[in-house]
Amino acid sequence: MSLSLSLRSEILKSKRTASFYLTLVAAAVIPFIFMLDATVDGVSPENRGIIFNKMFIEGFRMTGFMILPMFVVLICTLLPQIEFKNNAWKQVLTSPQEKSSVFIAKFINIHFFILLFLIANLIFMFLAAVVFHFVQPALHVLNQPLDTYSIFKNIVNTYIALLALCTIQFWLGLKFKNFIAPIAVGISLWIIGSMLVMQFNSSFAIYFPYSFHVYNAFPQYSSSVAKVEWVSAAYAIVFLFVGFLDFKTRKIKS
Repeated sequence: MSLSLSLRSEILKSKRTASFYLTLVAAAVIPFIFMLDATVDGVSPENRGIIFNKMFIEGFRMTGFMILPMFVVLICTLLPQIEFKNNAWKQVLTSPQEKSSVFIAKFINIHFFILLFLIANLIFMFLAAVVFHFVQPALHVLNQPLDTYSIFKNIVNTYIALLALCTIQFWLGLKFKNFIAPIAVGISLWIIGSMLVMQFNSSFAIYFPYSFHVYNAFPQYSSSVAKVEWVSAAYAIVFLFVGFLDFKTRKIKS
């Protein structure tokens, strides 16, 4: 069975889960907060002419720091749990599919949801800006210039920085039958990683994959973003290979 058929199978199985709704709800959190804050508390004078850009750039930095890492932890656990929950691993692995196709299809399917999250987040933020434009018409929010290059760069940097976390959590999601374990590991290490950078200013943090989300979220760490991205990509390659070897050699009971 080809990779395309395995991927189609994964997508069909995902439709029976709450993954789609989880993605939309998670993507809407920060846009909703920004809209509520700007509408209720107003905008400071120094931000009146740049609020459109500020919503997208600073809004996504907040998303990349808090919401997106937690979403990755959850989605990398939820999707592999389909087989564990339905006792379907034997059926999957005895079907005419190569283990490599199953593994790669599951990994690609997760990234479809991450891509959906990113697109939905942009749409929700734009809708929040539209609401704010009509609530505060004097600011002419939608008539302000938008720095699309910085917005796109911000998204790409965050995505690359989270590749390491995504790959590790994907491996853990496949490895553990109990969904609590990978979620607990992911959230705990996310907290530790955030503290290593923000509280302890540790030199080790730049090599700790659960710290990488911090560097693009706060401008004071921007000088380390490029290095973090290279390290994240290297981690992703290593753990994808390790995860595949573990998946290929491990006998999964139904």
